[in-house]
Amino acid sequence: MSASVRSAIGVVLGCVAVFGIPSLPPVAPGFLIDAPSDEMKLKVADVAAALRPAGEVDRAIWAAVWERAAVVVAAPEGTEVIFTDTRSLRGFTILSLDIAWRRLAGNQPGKYSGLREAVEKAMAGVVGVEVVPVTPALRKSYADACRAIAWAGIGNGG
Repeated sequence: MSASVRSAIGVVLGCVAVFGIPSLPPVAPGFLIDAPSDEMKLKVADVAAALRPAGEVDRAIWAAVWERAAVVVAAPEGTEVIFTDTRSLRGFTILSLDIAWRRLAGNQPGKYSGLREAVEKAMAGVVGVEVVPVTPALRKSYADACRAIAWAGIGNGG
């Protein structure tokens, strides 16, 4: 396991330690997330489609995971840089799916067909496939994509 993967795992586990496991609202329809741009809605349309059969609890967990991911990535100026290149952002995406969504929330792979692929496709549309340094603008775009993924998961865009 490379040092960057261990670092990414450490970041995710640290976030769980700091923020804890999200408490769920009793009713998911009360979960409000601002609508993303029209361009971002198109990027997350497959996420919405994959989560169409999801129940309220899974939708609330999904939204909480991706809202927290946005907070982690959109660290305020002057804080320590955690994500130095796009490879680390892609790793964080996978860790968010594997640790927070699957292991902590108990959602098994394949429960929502095409979900992982839809998230990776949406993020590739923001981050790209080349390894480049993370700039403040890219960090903002990634955080916006996380919020759009959360928005799509609560029953929007699908």
